[in-house]
Amino acid sequence: MEKEKFLEILKRHLNETASPEEEEFLRTYYNLFEAEPEVLTLLSEKEKLRLGNRIEKRLFQQIAQPRKSWRQRNYRYVAAAASVLIVLYFGDRYFLSKQPAPQIAAIKTKDIGPGGNKAILILSNGVKVSLNETRGKVAVQRGVTINKNNSGQLVYSKIDTKEPVAADGFNTIITPKGGQYQVVLSDGTHVWLNAASSLRYPASFAHVKERRVELTGEAYFEVAKNKAVPFLVKSAGQEIRVLGTHFNVNTYPDEPATKTTLLEGSVLINNSALLRPGEQASVAGKTVHISPVDTELATAWKNNKFMFENEDIHDIMRMVGRWYDVDISYEGNVTGEKFGGSVSRFTNVSKVLNILQLTGNVHFKIEERRIIVSK
Repeated sequence: MEKEKFLEILKRHLNETASPEEEEFLRTYYNLFEAEPEVLTLLSEKEKLRLGNRIEKRLFQQIAQPRKSWRQRNYRYVAAAASVLIVLYFGDRYFLSKQPAPQIAAIKTKDIGPGGNKAILILSNGVKVSLNETRGKVAVQRGVTINKNNSGQLVYSKIDTKEPVAADGFNTIITPKGGQYQVVLSDGTHVWLNAASSLRYPASFAHVKERRVELTGEAYFEVAKNKAVPFLVKSAGQEIRVLGTHFNVNTYPDEPATKTTLLEGSVLINNSALLRPGEQASVAGKTVHISPVDTELATAWKNNKFMFENEDIHDIMRMVGRWYDVDISYEGNVTGEKFGGSVSRFTNVSKVLNILQLTGNVHFKIEERRIIVSK
């Protein structure tokens, strides 16, 4: 990010004239304070003191209430905030330019709202049910009843029946672009399904040796424990075997690799690679690569956030395109820069794009349901 732009945002923050997007930027970018500390030497002593007091207050809040995420992230925030305080008290003294700061380029077009709870359920007999309008009881199949509860979740519940459970009683739930959904399977496993995804699963897990489901797209699983009946997730290029655990799987066909991120328990990838909490398996072809990862970043979507850290703009825009149901195109050579930020998924797309504009040399234009990205 250009030092001049960063300084302008700091000045407006101190004068309490910063836009909501600029305040969002400052709330989420301690790492930029560390990356560009010389910018702060341009502040007057009075302004340094004011900013130092604000950051110091946030630093103590960060220590008192650390985020439940990768430990290195917390260490970096503390170090970054501390580096700001050092610069504030020991930096050289300069004065701010008196010229008015230019505003962040506005996105002047009809805005696009966020996605929401949308899905289609395909029953084992081929009947399709739109879950957008359905309320209460959705269907009854041998061994289970399917309901949409008041929270908008699709819940499978076992019922007493003398009829044998259908061996081929598979259901499929599909979310479109701009959709998401939650489903509680008959064994109690809770699944969050992201946009443009599908999950195929048995209506009932009675009398099975394995609880096998098939995923495309992205989902977060909280698997009900059952040592006698392992839970298997089949997706492109990999199979995950678990007994009971919490993990995220990203297996979109337009992503370069299938990624599985483990938060709790342990899982076995392709019967060869054991994943532990705080690790991510990346599968491309027959290669499985395991590395430590910030689990909060990998599961931000499930917590209704966009959260990026040192991400390529193309990776980010694929997420934006799926959630807002828009096409993405590029003008010029938009490569090389890394971006970051944090913003609610339940906001208009313009706010997300403005956050990205604040953090790097990139610009956006919205035309109908198409976003054009340029330098």
